[in-house]
Amino acid sequence: MPKRKRSKEQGPVRINSAAAAAAPAAPVVLDEATRAARLFAESVRTHEAADRAAQQRAADALDRERLHARLRDDKQAAADAIKRLRASGAHRQRVVEAEAAYRAALADLQEFETGERPHWAPAKPVDELEEVESVASPEEAPVDGDPAEPSE
Repeated sequence: MPKRKRSKEQGPVRINSAAAAAAPAAPVVLDEATRAARLFAESVRTHEAADRAAQQRAADALDRERLHARLRDDKQAAADAIKRLRASGAHRQRVVEAEAAYRAALADLQEFETGERPHWAPAKPVDELEEVESVASPEEAPVDGDPAEPSE
């Protein structure tokens, strides 16, 4: 009697990709050492991220303190210039300009300290560089016509 061909019956089971995607994944069982290593690696990454955040906060605080010191120094320099000009009997126009510089420096300092520009403060001058940077170049314009999201 001839042998039966059982290759189709005993061959590897083939599952099409749609059926494989729909089938629930079997839970992966990890040994204790692998699980501990993964937990340790995650802990290290978490601590490194916290350290980077702390360093960034410290750098930001230092930058903020330097800016505050510069604003205080600018205000004091403007006040000293007014005193010097008044004591020397300088031309009235120079004293008026020095007083305007003092008011601007004082307003900048108060805005930095309180977060609000004083109502009496002169408007901030707009630099030409800021105007150029605020205008988007044609390459930066959105292709689909949607307005661009403002970045922080």
